Amino acid sequence: GKVAQQTAYFSGAKLENLLNEAAIFAAKRGGGYIAEEDMDKAFYTIVAGAEKKDRSAIAERDRKVTAYHEAGHALITRLMVPENRVSRITIIPSTKGAGGFSMNIPPDRMYYRKKDMENSIRIGLAGRAAEELIFGEENITTGASNDLEKATETILNMVRRFGMNSKSGLLNYDVLYQNGMQQVQDEILQECKNAMNQFYREVRMLLQENRRILAAIAENLLARETLEERDLDAILRKYGKAG
Repeated sequence: GKVAQQTAYFSGAKLENLLNEAAIFAAKRGGGYIAEEDMDKAFYTIVAGAEKKDRSAIAERDRKVTAYHEAGHALITRLMVPENRVSRITIIPSTKGAGGFSMNIPPDRMYYRKKDMENSIRIGLAGRAAEELIFGEENITTGASNDLEKATETILNMVRRFGMNSKSGLLNYDVLYQNGMQQVQDEILQECKNAMNQFYREVRMLLQENRRILAAIAENLLARETLEERDLDAILRKYGKAG
């Protein structure tokens, strides 16, 4: 069940890749069959990159920033988008350059609603918002660059392609550009900026209200490096935020 859920968006080639990776892990382990732990390891290798084995050079300060960043993603998902599952959070850096990783599984849908796209932006902004809340605006890091890239792409699509913004209406701006209407560019930029700032304020406020839970998740990550869904459930239950 868990593997099926986590691989809902995998292509045939990616699934084959996953099984090959899992078989390699099983062989290294000396197991005669592929166990769940092998599938698990393979899954995160494909999605986030292999674990960085030597972690001795990572400054404690950086570990702490990563822990709060990932805790921010996970907590906002659970508070604002409870239908998404957070199957794992880790602060083990990957060889692909990620400082940590939160595995977020949305329900399987054929079409994405406006609400889904807005929520994916909120989740994306939560890492940066947690950093700012805990360490101050002057100490935000470059760790959120990938998040901001995805969030910007999503908001642009909402305004430009899907007619999901009340101000810009039901026009597809790509078509307008193709027909030589260039002056709408500034308007789009302003719209996207305003919406993004609004989402960021919402997320930051919610993290501020739940600061103790954010800290509890981050502290657990610092102590254990990786938390499974059940660990996150236990922390949220303790603060009456489960379910």
